[in-house]
Amino acid sequence: MKQYRVKVNGRVFEVELEAVSEVKQEAKAEVKEAPKAEVKGDKEIVAPIGGKVLAVKVNVGDKVKKGDIVAVVEAMKLENEVPSPFDGTVASIKVAKGANVNTKDVLIVLA
Repeated sequence: MKQYRVKVNGRVFEVELEAVSEVKQEAKAEVKEAPKAEVKGDKEIVAPIGGKVLAVKVNVGDKVKKGDIVAVVEAMKLENEVPSPFDGTVASIKVAKGANVNTKDVLIVLA
């Protein structure tokens, strides 16, 4: 063990450090997927993340297919596209552009 003296915010501390075997690991870049829309109840599309609604890409009566982008929610300066998790017809829209939403708030209901 080696002893060191360390000064932190004007205070002096004595510490002992023990050498351990060094294991080198390659740094792996972690790829994060965008949050996916969840289904809540009967064909309700909910916000995958809390934030501000930047756009609602559908209107009542529109037919949507699984994977179609139905809304865009901004969170921490990132635009998150919200895809429809299933096919259906837009029965109602529960949010408007500029609205603040929390995670799992209902955005759109499909019939």
